[in-house]
Amino acid sequence: MPVSPQCAGAYNINLIACWLLLLLYPAKTYSVGLNNCSFIDGKIMEFVCHGSYERYLRLLYKDRHPALHTPYSIWQRADHFGSSMLLIVFYEGPLTNCYNIVLNEGKIYCNGRNYPMEIDSSILMFCMPFQFSYADELHKQCKKGKKKKHYSTTISSVIIYMESNLVVASRSSKSLYCCRRRQQQQQQQQPWDIARPSSNGILIARRR
Repeated sequence: MPVSPQCAGAYNINLIACWLLLLLYPAKTYSVGLNNCSFIDGKIMEFVCHGSYERYLRLLYKDRHPALHTPYSIWQRADHFGSSMLLIVFYEGPLTNCYNIVLNEGKIYCNGRNYPMEIDSSILMFCMPFQFSYADELHKQCKKGKKKKHYSTTISSVIIYMESNLVVASRSSKSLYCCRRRQQQQQQQQPWDIARPSSNGILIARRR
């Protein structure tokens, strides 16, 4: 079936925008701030689903930040209907167990608590106040297999890479991710030499 020039042009523009943001954009670390995220500032974000970063997503969108099969979680703005405002967090970390999240003035609140979570300031955070096909595709992949498969168009999204707040062994991935803070503390308290992974994938350590 032939595709109209208008549709093809719109798709190409969206794809180019994605590449520029995730492939060519210099990788920097940001403190948790909402200067460009006013569309979710102070709003309740409700948990939607857990997903896994699959190979076809890497081939389509060239996002180099997460490794293949990296787990991610999605929350959606609770008071917005007809279209989606999403918070997408890659890797497992403190936010993974939050049913609802509120980002307010640079602080993150979990499950209605009146005190902010302790989040490492060196995270990657991208705020996109526009329609983004990559966020739509992550949303679809995340909800695959669920009974309710209604996908509303994403009009804005925030993508966070929680690289410095990782759980050592992910439930959704065979890869091991090391928390920098925990790693530094262990090195200070217990000087270990890390050997090669064993056949069952568990890291073997020996004391110096």
